[in-house]
Amino acid sequence: MPWPSALSTRLPPEVRMFTARWARSVLAVAWGGLLCLPLLMASVLPPTSRMAAKVRSWELARHSRGFGLVLADEPTKRRFLLGNGLVAALAIIPTANLLGGFFVVTLGSLFQGFFIGGAVNIGFDMWSISQPTLFVGVLYGAANLIGAVALAEAASWAHGRIDAHFVEVERPFAVYTRISELLTTRRGVVLAIDEERRRIERDLHDGVQQNVVSLSVLIARARRASDPAKSQALLDDALVQSQDLIDEMREVAWRVYPTALDDHGLRTVLERIAGRSPIPLTLVTVPEGRFPPAVESAAYFVVREAVTNVVKHAEASAITVSVVAEPRTALTVTVSDDGVGGADPRGGGLQGLTRRVGALDGNLEVDSLEGAGTTVRTRIPFGTDAQDGSTTKEKRQK
Repeated sequence: MPWPSALSTRLPPEVRMFTARWARSVLAVAWGGLLCLPLLMASVLPPTSRMAAKVRSWELARHSRGFGLVLADEPTKRRFLLGNGLVAALAIIPTANLLGGFFVVTLGSLFQGFFIGGAVNIGFDMWSISQPTLFVGVLYGAANLIGAVALAEAASWAHGRIDAHFVEVERPFAVYTRISELLTTRRGVVLAIDEERRRIERDLHDGVQQNVVSLSVLIARARRASDPAKSQALLDDALVQSQDLIDEMREVAWRVYPTALDDHGLRTVLERIAGRSPIPLTLVTVPEGRFPPAVESAAYFVVREAVTNVVKHAEASAITVSVVAEPRTALTVTVSDDGVGGADPRGGGLQGLTRRVGALDGNLEVDSLEGAGTTVRTRIPFGTDAQDGSTTKEKRQK
């Protein structure tokens, strides 16, 4: 495999995307250094003149290819050329200084460090510092490149503001940020799935498996008992144990995914959580309608995990749950308690919820001051499933 191809497969996708974007921005600033004088000259010419039209087309190409600024229409006002010409002139001077320092000082220091050796002496009035040439070259080069990229990003922002003053502007490069967010969310979803599998394994090991072992022991004792009365008593205990096992299996299945959520909706499963909570739980508002399945599922798991945390850690006397639906937009879920507070948002359960909600472009916030209780609030967008106004129930009926 050629070296560039091998390198591209080893670098994370988001690193490659942002590196390409920053390189284009820096090159666009350098391109602007060549265009700044023609831009300023064209700004005093009639907008319909051949030179003004040509310079304007060059500038639009620079914005599109370098900064990712795609204009919906071609601006014809002189101020468009004047403003962008001034920004290009102001940006090229420090950028050229930084790039010049990188190519001259940095590459020279690297050459000396690799092939000649020696040190670089930095002198002050009262003392001097001697550092290896290679170290100075790498440090100076990194600082120059970071500075050049920062200036290029600032120039991109300034050009975008000027362009938006005249016409509508789109930024296709914004997809890079979106792709990076999706890649991060995908990793979070994988981690959340693994954590959920570990939790299910613990539930099966600590609950179901123990009940199965206990039931097996009771049946074995009943078979060995010589006294019919004792054998019957052991079988009765085994029957009770089997019912407990069935209840435990149902509880595990409910925690994995409640089938009632598909059949009856979010309100029904939240009412069941309220009925099973050992701490009084009040459902303040819960809409009657149906929502996209992924949104209902995420809302259910947020409430379930938040209530579980309150029962285990909060020492609370009351829990309130509120669900508010923004028409065709999002579902907002709030779970509050009057406990001791101090919940750690970085805990495993809350981190899993953050990943689950983040996979739907939602967000989760935790407010938990010491002695003031805890509030877990999440906003889950409906996404494209609800943009046309149809609910899950309506789609099923179709």
